[in-house]
Amino acid sequence: MLGEISLREHIVCVDDEEGILTALRQQLSARFGGECDIAVAKNAREALDLIDDLQHDGEEVAVVIADQIMPGMKGVELLEEVHRRSPRTVKILLTGQAGLDAVVYAINRAGLDQYIPKPWDEPDLRLTIQNLLSRFRLERERGELLAELRSKNAELASLNSSLEEKVQVRTRELEGLNARLSELAITDGLTGLYNHRHFRDRLTLELERSSRTGLPLSVLMIDVDSFKLYNDHHGHLAGDNALRGVAKVLQHGRRANDVVARYGGEEFAIVLVDVASAAAKDVADRILAQIAEFPFEFGASQPLGRLTISAGVATAPGDGGDAATVLAAADLALFAAKKAGRNTVRVAGK
Repeated sequence: MLGEISLREHIVCVDDEEGILTALRQQLSARFGGECDIAVAKNAREALDLIDDLQHDGEEVAVVIADQIMPGMKGVELLEEVHRRSPRTVKILLTGQAGLDAVVYAINRAGLDQYIPKPWDEPDLRLTIQNLLSRFRLERERGELLAELRSKNAELASLNSSLEEKVQVRTRELEGLNARLSELAITDGLTGLYNHRHFRDRLTLELERSSRTGLPLSVLMIDVDSFKLYNDHHGHLAGDNALRGVAKVLQHGRRANDVVARYGGEEFAIVLVDVASAAAKDVADRILAQIAEFPFEFGASQPLGRLTISAGVATAPGDGGDAATVLAAADLALFAAKKAGRNTVRVAGK
């Protein structure tokens, strides 16, 4: 099946200090051991032999974390060789001594994905690898989709005019694959909502339509209250689950022409087409109540005794006629909601 992982992924840690390898293995196994194998190597040669063996067996090397200062081949040189053999593998340079020149070299020559200084912060390390793994898997899925798309195109090209029915079947398959690729390009991988770029594009289009028709358009800017505290106390995995829960509430009951997006981090945004300011505030109040009632796993530990959000409302044309102006007005209203004590809604200009 397309996108299915038939073999386990591997994270390879390379360092000449036994204590560093032990710490990396323990920390990464605790978070990723259920989905990845954590392997270690004491030098670059041992790491390359291990990677060769894994790839020979058809296994996927998803991440390589290499120390810069090692006897023999340095970490940057190892990552350059890994990049040559497996360009898609995530490459992380881990060191307390690498200068700017080494990092620039690694970016240019080794396809470096991340530079992490020693000593590292364990939650940040887990979050970094989680995000990079998600990107690795998305790129793999894109590759599989494109490969299948090329295969279907080749099949389609080989059909002759007497196979009209088969042509129609293949065409539908291609349309489905292209639709999936388009969906991946505009979707936030964590929440399944639209991403920031698509939100801005749609907002611009809807503002142009609003200007032509004279009908209002409202924007809600929404931020999860005290989200850093939630993450710090319960971990990034719990934080991700909370963001998915917020997204689920925002999607519930929305109209077909509303645009719901993850704007960035713990911030969300909604475009309400043909909705004036007062009605938009009613929508925001309803969402606040739904979030406050949603059974988030650790909601009771939050300052208000439950996980909550704050929202700012801005409406075109009164609060602006272009995307930047309307968003700035909604942001100011959101700031006012935060300043008012959180778990509240404020409307621009009021």
